[in-house]
Amino acid sequence: MAIKTHGEILLFDCGEGTQRQLMRSSLSFMGITKVFITHFHGDHYLGLAGLLQTMALNGRTKDLEIFGPMGTEQLVTIIERISYYSRTYDLVLHEMKENQRERFDGFSVTAIRLDHSIPAIGYLFEEDDRPGKFDVNAAKVLGIPPGPLYNKLQGGDEIVWNDKVIEPAMVMGPSRPGRKICIAMDTKPILGLPERIRGFDVLIHEATADRSLESKANKFGHSTAAQAATIAKEADVKRLFLIHISPRYRDPKPLIDEARSIFEESYLPSDLEEFEVPLPESWEHDEKMWVVDGKVDEEGAEEGVAAEGELPPEVPEGTETAESLAVAENAEAVEVYDEPAPGEAVVAAVDDVLEGEVPVEGEAPVEGEVPIEGEIPVEEPAPAMADGGITLVAVEAAMESKAAESEDLQDSDGQVPGSRPKVTEEDDEYDLEQAMRDVGIDPEN
Repeated sequence: MAIKTHGEILLFDCGEGTQRQLMRSSLSFMGITKVFITHFHGDHYLGLAGLLQTMALNGRTKDLEIFGPMGTEQLVTIIERISYYSRTYDLVLHEMKENQRERFDGFSVTAIRLDHSIPAIGYLFEEDDRPGKFDVNAAKVLGIPPGPLYNKLQGGDEIVWNDKVIEPAMVMGPSRPGRKICIAMDTKPILGLPERIRGFDVLIHEATADRSLESKANKFGHSTAAQAATIAKEADVKRLFLIHISPRYRDPKPLIDEARSIFEESYLPSDLEEFEVPLPESWEHDEKMWVVDGKVDEEGAEEGVAAEGELPPEVPEGTETAESLAVAENAEAVEVYDEPAPGEAVVAAVDDVLEGEVPVEGEAPVEGEVPIEGEIPVEEPAPAMADGGITLVAVEAAMESKAAESEDLQDSDGQVPGSRPKVTEEDDEYDLEQAMRDVGIDPEN
């Protein structure tokens, strides 16, 4: 899962197939600035070692920040110790506790406790509130000419005009909320989560099984599609994306139907799909569904969803749509502020590949990713994006990997093969070195 926002790419978990999927997506792995790990099951972090080395091979120089639960520093240190490569950039490691909030430029990320078979945390991505709308008429009444002075007032600076001090509040409306996304990877239903994320734009929640397996799913620290949908409904979120589907379901449609019977706005992302998240005030006008390479998906088309820039057949010409409203807003912004208004957030869903998947026959290798021996690698710049834009990439979201099938609710004694016992409140500290000794690995070598 990744979010591209405010000039950054945030990666949430890094499974085995992350690099391959990122290369196939519209995102650049060299643009990743922060990695957030949810827990230490292999399908959520085993791709980290390769990603770190590929970044070095491509000559990365910018720092990379890695966030995760207690034990993250030990995990990354061991990965670095057993790897033979020359890192060209610095790693900045952060261990996050429940309710810890990290603030960044234009957004914040908060850790929430999940209930899985080992210690795990989820994340709340919250975009900062945006300035209110600029009141052009109020500015004209005050005699302020269009141009740079409008920009200053919109940016929160007071100005002096005709010997009078003009404060932003005199020409700006109330602040507008930013977009909010909850990411709950591996967990059974969390008490209190609906209240915590009430009114969020997007909930990304695991749905390992259907309701017939609810008892087993919960015993292993997982949720059903029905439980995820119930949380979405109680939280009154705008849209639910189901992730982490068990490989036992060759056709996940029953899970989608199960979720939609409770919460209609439930969806299952597929590989390399992208989703545009409207601004909070624009949801009622939104006509876009999943978008792949600029095209509306077949499901959306069948439901009469308009292709980008087009009206649905049943909508009379001249009716306001999300597209026409956005065009009008941008046009006004260019006229008033002499610069384009920030675009809508874009959420891209990218799955990890299932074990055994092979490249498409005849598929050409991606050029420029690995430099030829002897050449000096050149760091790839981060993709250009408008300030305030957001792109969420779900690297390991939809289908659970075959390698994790041992967790697929099959052990009758309640213990996941190869895992540690359920962590209690008294045993909240996750000792990675002890966990390595438990499986016969000497952490000192």
